[in-house]
Amino acid sequence: MNTNTGDDKSFLNRLSSIVEANLSDEHFGVTELADKLRMNRSSVHRKLKSITNKSVSEFIREIRLQKAKGLLEEGSDNVSEVAYNVGFGSPSYFSKCFHDYFGYPPGEAKNHTKTESDPIELTEEGKTTKTFKQPSRMILVVIAITVLLGAYLVYQKLSGNPSEKSVIVLPFKNLSSEESTQYFADGITEDILTQLAKISDLQVVSRTSSEQFRETALSSPEIAGKMNVNFILEGSIRRQNDNVRISVQFIDARHDRHLWSENYDRQLADIFAIQSDIAKNVAKQLQTILSPEEIKQIEKLHPKNAEAYDKYLMGQYLCLKRDSISIRKGIEYFNQALEIDSTYTLAYSGLADGYYALSFTGYIDRKIGYARAYEMAEKALDMDSTLAEAYAVLGIVSKFGYWKWEEARKYFEKAIEVDPNCMVAHLYYCSFLDIVGEPDKAFEQVNRAIELEPYYHMTFRMKGIILCDEKRYEESNEALKRSYELNKESYYNYSRIFLNYLALNDEAAALEKLRELFALRPEYLEYKNDITPLYESSGINSVLKMFLDARLELGNEDDHFLIPILATKLGMQNEALTYLEKACAEKTRDIPRMIRKPELEVLYSNPRFVALVDTMNLSPYFQKLSE
Repeated sequence: MNTNTGDDKSFLNRLSSIVEANLSDEHFGVTELADKLRMNRSSVHRKLKSITNKSVSEFIREIRLQKAKGLLEEGSDNVSEVAYNVGFGSPSYFSKCFHDYFGYPPGEAKNHTKTESDPIELTEEGKTTKTFKQPSRMILVVIAITVLLGAYLVYQKLSGNPSEKSVIVLPFKNLSSEESTQYFADGITEDILTQLAKISDLQVVSRTSSEQFRETALSSPEIAGKMNVNFILEGSIRRQNDNVRISVQFIDARHDRHLWSENYDRQLADIFAIQSDIAKNVAKQLQTILSPEEIKQIEKLHPKNAEAYDKYLMGQYLCLKRDSISIRKGIEYFNQALEIDSTYTLAYSGLADGYYALSFTGYIDRKIGYARAYEMAEKALDMDSTLAEAYAVLGIVSKFGYWKWEEARKYFEKAIEVDPNCMVAHLYYCSFLDIVGEPDKAFEQVNRAIELEPYYHMTFRMKGIILCDEKRYEESNEALKRSYELNKESYYNYSRIFLNYLALNDEAAALEKLRELFALRPEYLEYKNDITPLYESSGINSVLKMFLDARLELGNEDDHFLIPILATKLGMQNEALTYLEKACAEKTRDIPRMIRKPELEVLYSNPRFVALVDTMNLSPYFQKLSE
């Protein structure tokens, strides 16, 4: 029910009119809006927050994005022109904001109706209140190709050393006229990679690492040299009506020689016949090369129903985007897959991951979401006790959702026992070990995650966090710099490096990093030119106060760890503790890891902080840390 008063609506209309009148001015922000209203910034922020629960920056950005959507649907301007017309100085940043807000890139605006980008709601029973358009029914060729390629790869290199049997699966190209089939091409790539990884004799490069070569101009030998592999598997998909062609090539990358290739031309309805034909052709090789357990691991991924598999692929494709709207849509498709085949294990595992991701980021009620994630992971494991990813979800929910630390440890260790190459299990486990004060083990786990995913920004970010918590600030900075080299939009890294430089008493380097952060984030851009004058006139504390005020005005959970840290550094211990208590009550993101920050050690003896630690069941571990 809308409870806004007439005055509130009038205020919002006035704000909207002013923003729209200055839409193309990329420098029009909170300060300029406040000046137009003849109010101070804090008053504007408080009033808008009380009405909409949004910050002023969010309000302005949403008006820009809604206007952009309308312009794109009209089709008179291209994406870059629209970006500039609605006040985004960077088309790439505009594209990111547009996708985060609407759930699809701006180039696809004409293909989406308004209802397709509306959010869905999660009820206590975990049901969603909205359905989405279903994708076209696609085929299940991936399983057949995987079996044949796995057998061929092991067979061809059986006499070599294990280290020679290394392969990268490049993203399959979608040659169809319809871009909407990209999910199918990506799904085939992911499943082939996953199934090849089940063969113990092979070394398979991770999906995240191979993704960097999606549009590469590098030659096969260059890719092999960069990734330290001997073989490349590449492919393409083309569909016209009910006809599908899947082409695959297996390449000796070091010598740039094609070893094997195959084209599969089939009707969509022939999927199970295709599987049967290929199985017969490779059965002998499978029996002589693969162990019975490896055969079981590969075959267990076969779905019973091609349509259910199609829904699963779309769900997987959407959830990998990692923004809230895409994950919500992905959950819809996983549920559709289960409506078709209620025994589809991987769909339950996908639901577990999706609900965890939405809960952790606060996009759904955390209590409901974590419970749903846990339930779906348990269902998946009831059907297949060898799903490492499902054990990892149980561990991460036990850690952040329920604060059951030793139970979380048990699940992480089980995940790694089931699949020592499960990167996400190592990543989640190293975070756990950092929180409970076992740094040596944490470094072992994060280094293993980096070994498995050397081009994933989160592995280096996590290493930087652990190094920071151990007060190894220079090493932390090196890891965090590598993280933002891999993902320029990971703003956390800039904030944490800024604080690390302060801990190293290098204020000049800290201020330079803060300028970089403010230049990158439009929400902070208006403060960028205030940094030097404030520092020169009043010192570092005035800059910290300005940063804290700007961060509070932002109003979301991004870089939320900054609030108690900046408040503590400014001597505002009560305010820091109040924020931590609120975050604890709401189970805000990674609050247990937040309280491990070195900057908060001054609070450790405060009774309010002790109570927080006890609430999160961390008292035994903090006692060990204090010793």
